[in-house]
Amino acid sequence: MEVMELSRQIMDYLDAFKGSKPVVHNPEAMIIRGTSGTKLKPDEIIPKITELFNKLNIKKIEVNSEKSREMIKQVDATFRKTTEVFDESNGVAGIEKLKHTFEITGFVADYLMGEIEDIGVYVVMWMDKSGFGPMFVETMVVRLHPLEEE
Repeated sequence: MEVMELSRQIMDYLDAFKGSKPVVHNPEAMIIRGTSGTKLKPDEIIPKITELFNKLNIKKIEVNSEKSREMIKQVDATFRKTTEVFDESNGVAGIEKLKHTFEITGFVADYLMGEIEDIGVYVVMWMDKSGFGPMFVETMVVRLHPLEEE
């Protein structure tokens, strides 16, 4: 499976491909941000991402598991090799910090992470708590390479 094709399938499914912008764009890693045309309630975010994962056969990874920590190390290794600018994500703690920042500024945010074949997937969705305004989507799709021995 190709990283770019999977990224597009995810954004299409979430009705967020049109007008989306790549933040990172290369054959090994894609980060895309967009605005979804679909309106969801805050409690529908996780079920929608779960539905997406099921449709695309992406295996969900529990956020606070050893598997997630290992995947984050592999994702970081891929970014170090394939992007000119790289800032350590701080793993799940970094994702949780971002979620918390959204929440204290009046947004509802949630995410899931998973994998398919040799690709790691993160999907984050956020929206204003009031329900007004758009729903935003960020997808990160990264080829997982075995970590090299140091």
